[in-house]
Amino acid sequence: MSSKRIANQAIQKDESNESVKSKIILFMLKDKTKEVGLAEIHRSIETNYSKEGINGILKQLEKDDNIKNVTVKPKDPRYLVADVEKFTAQFEAYAYKDFTSFMIQQLYVEKSELSKIKKYFTKPENDISEMIFKFGLISLQTILASYRRRNDPKNQELWLRNAMAFENNLNSAKFSNQVKTKLLQNIQEDKRETNPLDVMPRMSRPTKTDYQRHAGEMELALTKMFPKMMKEFRGIEDNLWKKETYETMKEVCKENPEYLLE
Repeated sequence: MSSKRIANQAIQKDESNESVKSKIILFMLKDKTKEVGLAEIHRSIETNYSKEGINGILKQLEKDDNIKNVTVKPKDPRYLVADVEKFTAQFEAYAYKDFTSFMIQQLYVEKSELSKIKKYFTKPENDISEMIFKFGLISLQTILASYRRRNDPKNQELWLRNAMAFENNLNSAKFSNQVKTKLLQNIQEDKRETNPLDVMPRMSRPTKTDYQRHAGEMELALTKMFPKMMKEFRGIEDNLWKKETYETMKEVCKENPEYLLE
């Protein structure tokens, strides 16, 4: 082994590989559109790694699909950070849907919980009752309609994949938008309590925090209404986010990109 390589390894003992990877990604995320090369990265991050060491990490990041080389040989590599956030959102959503859909088959719904779809005294509970009934009815009818609309099983699956996408191009039809409208109504009611003129001042427009707070209140109400079912759902979700399951699902999605919808 050359004295240069031995020296390089000795210097690197003080800093972990993962630490340098994080520094490189954070530097590249400052401007996702900017192509950067080895020399610029080495100059720009605080590390005791040599250029040779940095180059090895860049190769590993490229192999793991965290960055991509946008030049063609014989030019020196220049890298862009891959859209990790987009992939993470896609694969986590797929994993959540896939994992929950599979596990929910084993759940038993008690009659006492089914009987709770009724009129309540509080607005959050009534909102939840209405949305469960409406979303559940739409989902069930869509699945049943697929048998009527498509004879070929493959076409039926294709039809359902699009028909059952809760998010689409028409805002008023998005399930999430209908929930957001309910949350907005609750936010506005809170604002009106402190504003007798029934007008929302410009500075009091709903913020992301307002939506998060009211969504949390609605989730809490949902847990109180259906304690056993919600405990099961949270158990399924917690299971999914365990490192081993999470990494397995990530690899599944990397190997099967067609699973992820844009």
